[in-house]
Amino acid sequence: MKTPPNNPDKRAAEPVPGIGAMEPESPPESLPEIVENLENVPVEHAGSFPHTGVPTETPRPSPPVEDLLAVFLRTLSSPETIKTYNTEIRMFASYIEGELGVPLGGIGAENLSLYRERLIKEYAPATAAKKLTAVRRFLVFTHMGGVTRLGPDALRYFAKSPRVSEDSSYNVLTEEELSRMLGQARVESYRDYVILAVMASCGVREAELVSLRIGDFREVGGGEDGEPPIQVRVEGKGGRIRNVAASPDLWRVVQRYVLLTGRSLNSRSDSRRPLFESREGDARPLTTRSIRNIVKKYVRRAGITKAISPHSIRHTVGTNMAVNEAPLLVIQQFLGHSDPKTTLRYIRRAEELANKAYQYNTLPI
Repeated sequence: MKTPPNNPDKRAAEPVPGIGAMEPESPPESLPEIVENLENVPVEHAGSFPHTGVPTETPRPSPPVEDLLAVFLRTLSSPETIKTYNTEIRMFASYIEGELGVPLGGIGAENLSLYRERLIKEYAPATAAKKLTAVRRFLVFTHMGGVTRLGPDALRYFAKSPRVSEDSSYNVLTEEELSRMLGQARVESYRDYVILAVMASCGVREAELVSLRIGDFREVGGGEDGEPPIQVRVEGKGGRIRNVAASPDLWRVVQRYVLLTGRSLNSRSDSRRPLFESREGDARPLTTRSIRNIVKKYVRRAGITKAISPHSIRHTVGTNMAVNEAPLLVIQQFLGHSDPKTTLRYIRRAEELANKAYQYNTLPI
């Protein structure tokens, strides 16, 4: 029988390493490997959350959070999701082990409830909901491996996301509001204007936008009026690639921007460079935070008072396509939705706008 660590409580109380360390130097190959040394440790009686029978602690020592997190992150495919979950789960582990002094395997309903209360107190409902989603998904993973005791039903109850009254990303811009934003950007910064133009024309997510490279824009086949069709290669969630049709007007804007930045459309080396480079140099792309700041800047400049985010522009594109009676499948493929149910929200939004169409008719009766 393998001997448990000499002082598991001391190890569990140590602070969780910083966000920068994504994986241990020698990460385990699978979750069963992590718990292999725990299988023969005797299990004593566990306490429970009052009146629920849900265990408040796991009596055997927990494997290191670093090992579990490394394996869990390898089950995810999106780089942005990996980055976000890495941050949120480390924050959770730091609170549970560092502040409460509870090892991961000993997490109970009361501990989880305390963390939820803290998030709701310190963050906006939408932010707290996203953090709790990451925690629930991680704890379902550890429960399946036999590391933690709380099952999916208990997690849904004790780590329930708060009600989010309104998500600013679901707000949409009117054509006039978008025109004001583009006009302000055209005057102040041609780069910012091109960023907004690409978002409004292609409906890309902010992570997709910053990953665009010059060579992702290409002319294909023959077109009407002597202008060849333009396609943009977009890498979406989970590394899925889709081709988005772009207008000749957008292509001319992008061509001018590339030339103004001293790069070539015909250079193989330039084709691999980010379309929107950071001012820090070394051909680094802009960050998603920079994109959010740019959008906020021109929302203010345009005198728009409602909450607008980069994702709002994407929703504006989808809603506009639905209003103009684009088929559901076309909208789904254009925006890169894996589930058509996601696309249906734009159809419903278009119907809501249509039901209010009489408001735009101000003629007397």
